[in-house]
Amino acid sequence: MTDTQAELHEYLKANNLNAIFVSIVEAILIDKPENPIGFMTKYLLDKFPEETKEYQIPEAAKPPNLVLAKGDNDEELSVTDDSDSGDTDATVTPSVEQPPIRKKRRESIFAEKINDEADFELKVIDKSQQNSERILQILENNLFFSHLDQDQMNQVVNAMFLVEKKEGDIIINQGDDGDNFYIIDTGSVEVFIKTVGSEEEAKLVKTCKAGDSFGELAIMYNSPRAASCIAKGDVRLWALDRVAFKVILMKTTRAQRETYRGFLSSAQVFSELNEYEILSIADALVEESFEDGVVICKQDEIGDKFYLIKDGKAICTQVGADGEERKVLELSSGAYFGEIALLTTKRRQATVTSQGNLKCLSMDRTTFNRVIETSHRLADILLKHIENYQTFHGGMI
Repeated sequence: MTDTQAELHEYLKANNLNAIFVSIVEAILIDKPENPIGFMTKYLLDKFPEETKEYQIPEAAKPPNLVLAKGDNDEELSVTDDSDSGDTDATVTPSVEQPPIRKKRRESIFAEKINDEADFELKVIDKSQQNSERILQILENNLFFSHLDQDQMNQVVNAMFLVEKKEGDIIINQGDDGDNFYIIDTGSVEVFIKTVGSEEEAKLVKTCKAGDSFGELAIMYNSPRAASCIAKGDVRLWALDRVAFKVILMKTTRAQRETYRGFLSSAQVFSELNEYEILSIADALVEESFEDGVVICKQDEIGDKFYLIKDGKAICTQVGADGEERKVLELSSGAYFGEIALLTTKRRQATVTSQGNLKCLSMDRTTFNRVIETSHRLADILLKHIENYQTFHGGMI
């Protein structure tokens, strides 16, 4: 991973953008709105009122209600003032800053119908164990698939098929519709962009190497391919077709959200929260796995994450004034830890170590603070638990 990629990865992680993008796409896939752009705008304004406050238009500053009306030739458009101030029609000439109004909206790839979608089964493409492991290794470092658990990742691996190209073969052609998502097993791929209307040759903008992926944006956002991708020498790729891409996205995000929602609803600490607050937390969680004996939190360190135990056990130990380390608590599924260091100025109060295989759902400091802003009741609940507990009990780490 290059320094630039690492920086971008850290930015996405710090701002929880992966979870936000996934939740937006999931909402669009469920509602299938006629106006996806407007839907996304409203979604962000409704779900993140504090973060979008400065971008909301005050009522007093909003223009009159305008209604678009077709002209006689079905192409010319007039704009009618539908406000209470009057009912005089006025033809408005769009400024050069306004985008052209298209007569027909481009059909959404994500909106394409799949018969019996709930029962749709992904194809399983036979491949060797070595190839499966190689694909999995690449996908684990891919930002788009980073939210998937092991079973969901295996679904992607099973559905991918082999594509082999020779020197100069076109893998993706600029302007075409998106059909496949690709990861590079061996070889390299050159990415060229030609400016629309330009007579010049396409410009080389990037070279993708083994382990890199490309092709997801045109499928995700239903836009034409933004560049051409051409094989440089012999190239071995693994591809996922757009229908499988869509089904995996829908099934995995829905299943994960429901799993997390059910888990949070059953945890006592979240029992006072409403459905919206539960889902806000569910969308922000990232699953992490730890092998036996891994130190997750260390006493006296600065805290950077909040953890919920999904499955397994963890042992809390504390070094006393005499320098002796003692076991103070055993945590199991539904318990949480790490909130004290995030809610207060205190450092970690104990060391938490996995006992056997452990699965946790975590939020980093930035995400935790954003969720707390969305759900003030969660902060009150956690602070109340801190005040009530005189010894370690479920969340005093």
